[in-house]
Amino acid sequence: MAEDRDTDVNRDRILLFEHNPVYTLGRGADENHLAFLGSDPDGKEAANEKRRKLSRKARGPESARLAVDRLNIVGAVSADADDDAKLDEALDALAGCCSPVYAPNDAPIYRVERGGEVTYHGPGQIVGYPLLDLRQPPYKQDLHWYLRMVEEVVIETLKAYDIEGCRDEDNTGVWVGDNKVAAVGVSSSRWITTHGFAINVIPELSYFDTSVIIPCGIEGKGVTSISRILQERGANAEVGLLDVADTVIRSFERVFGVSTTEGSSLR
Repeated sequence: MAEDRDTDVNRDRILLFEHNPVYTLGRGADENHLAFLGSDPDGKEAANEKRRKLSRKARGPESARLAVDRLNIVGAVSADADDDAKLDEALDALAGCCSPVYAPNDAPIYRVERGGEVTYHGPGQIVGYPLLDLRQPPYKQDLHWYLRMVEEVVIETLKAYDIEGCRDEDNTGVWVGDNKVAAVGVSSSRWITTHGFAINVIPELSYFDTSVIIPCGIEGKGVTSISRILQERGANAEVGLLDVADTVIRSFERVFGVSTTEGSSLR
């Protein structure tokens, strides 16, 4: 789904996705938070090779780094979101620029350009990528402000399900008690934002198992979902991914003070 906001200069977008299973490390993330590398069934040499491909300095097609010109990709999405052929070409170029590492559960692992540590995206999760020009009102040229506003969008979304989300003083994202319900990892180039947030609605939580990854590099805390929280309360209502997506958009409008119009499906 693509939601547009018209300005005098350009068209901002918030893109909402449901990914196939994938792990990503932020640009400065520690590959040691891939817990399975400590006891890789393929052996120590194979584990070292995976570390090399995922290292902060690795580049090129033999690395697992999605190091591309972000503005080119953003431009392709922003200017031609209704041109499927052009968008497919941009996404194919992105997918072919590196070689991923694979986790024991067969999910690919990439290093990407967002901030933050290792996280998981997959079915049952809403992943949101706001593509915003922070130089234009009503925004601010302040990434800390933007990060907190994105967290607020998630907190407002959770309220619709009578869930009290909160921030953690030491870690980004949105939490319910000691369990993270949404990850936030933002980035920008020339004040154009990329990356964003991932809300756990009804995902398979085994992908967050600490034998595979240390989610977001945070020891001693867990991961939860909207569905699990409601189940633990004894609620019988099913949570629909599209319903939550619609709630995200309405929350985004209120928090940022913008209006949106629905665009076409991108893939």
